[in-house]
Amino acid sequence: MVEFGLAAFGGALAVSAALTPIARRVAQAAGLVAEVRPDRLHTQPRPYGGGIAMADTLLLVVGGAWLVGLYAPLDWLPGWLPDAVRPHLQARTPMLLRLALGGLVFFIIGLLDDRYRLPALGKFLLQAMGAVLVVVGFDISASVWIETPWLGQVVSILWVLAVVNAYNMFDHADGMAASVGVVAFGALAVGQMMMGELFVPGMALAAAGALAGFLIYNLPPAKLFMGDAGSHLMGYLYAALAMVARYYFPDRGTTRWVVLVPVVIFIVPLVDMVRVFGARAIRARNPFVGDATSHLAHRMLARGARPTTPVLAAAGLTVIAGVGATMFYLPASFRLLALPCILIVLGAMPHLRRKPRAESKA
Repeated sequence: MVEFGLAAFGGALAVSAALTPIARRVAQAAGLVAEVRPDRLHTQPRPYGGGIAMADTLLLVVGGAWLVGLYAPLDWLPGWLPDAVRPHLQARTPMLLRLALGGLVFFIIGLLDDRYRLPALGKFLLQAMGAVLVVVGFDISASVWIETPWLGQVVSILWVLAVVNAYNMFDHADGMAASVGVVAFGALAVGQMMMGELFVPGMALAAAGALAGFLIYNLPPAKLFMGDAGSHLMGYLYAALAMVARYYFPDRGTTRWVVLVPVVIFIVPLVDMVRVFGARAIRARNPFVGDATSHLAHRMLARGARPTTPVLAAAGLTVIAGVGATMFYLPASFRLLALPCILIVLGAMPHLRRKPRAESKA
C-alpha cells in the first residue's frame, strides 16, 4: 500500500509541476488574470492557471492509471499492486465517471468566475445547482445514518456547498489553500488506507500530488493562482470523496462517530469561513463579497507575520486535525486522543485570528 500511495502522489506531483508553468502561460494568453483590487493582497497582476494544471494532471494521472489498470496485460502491472485491483477498478468505473462529471461542472463554474468575475449571488446559485446535480443527478451522496433518503440528500448538498465555499474562501493568500489541501487530501487517504481501501486513497493522493506540484509556484510570492477553477474543483473533489468513502467497519471496532473524519480534517477552512461570515454579518456586509481583512492570513499578516507564517500555521493545524481524525478509525483507547487534537485546533484559531492592537483599540 505504501508503494501504491507513493506512486499516486509522486506521479501527480511530477505531472503537475511540469504542467503548471505551461498553464500559467495559457492563462495569461486567455486573459485569465487576477487584477489588483482592494479586496486582494497581491500588488501586481497574477495569472490564474493553477486550476487548469490541476485538472489536466488529474485527467492524465488518474485517467491514464485507470486505463492501464483495466486494459494492460497483467504482467505489465507492478507486483506491489493488490491482485484484486482490476476487479476493483471495473466495479468503481461508474463512480469514477460520475466524479469526473461533477468535477467538470464545478471546474467550469470556477472558470467562468475567473474570466467574468460573476456576482456573488449568481455564483452561489450556480454552485447550488451544481451541488444538486452532483447529489441528485449523479447520485454522489452520504447517508450519515439518516434513514430518510431526501434528508440525506439535503445534508449532502449542504456539505458540498460548505466545503466548496470554505476552500474557495481559504484561497485568500499565497499558498494557503494549496498547502491545506495537500494535507487534507493526504489525511483522508491515510485513514482510508488504514482500512484497506483503494479507490478513495488513490484519488485523494492524486489530488494531493496535483496540489503539491502547483504549490511549488504558489508559495509566497506566488507566480500564479489556482483561481476559482482550482478551488472549486478541489473543494468539490474533497467533498465528493468524503461522501463516497467508507468509514464504518464494525468488525474493526469503529463507531458511527467515524463519519466525522472528513469534517475534522477540513476544520481549519470551515472554521475560518464561519468566522469570516460572522465578522461580515456584524458589519452588515454581504458574507459572500470578499475583503482583505477578515481571513486567517489577513489577520496574521496585519500583525506583522512573514508571508510564509500563515501557510505554515494553517498546514500545521490541518496536520493536527488530520492526526485527530485518524484516531476515529482506531480502538476506543486511541479515539480519546481525537478530542485534544480538535481542541488544540479550535483553541489556536481565535488566537491566530486576533486583530492587530491598533485595530482592536479602534
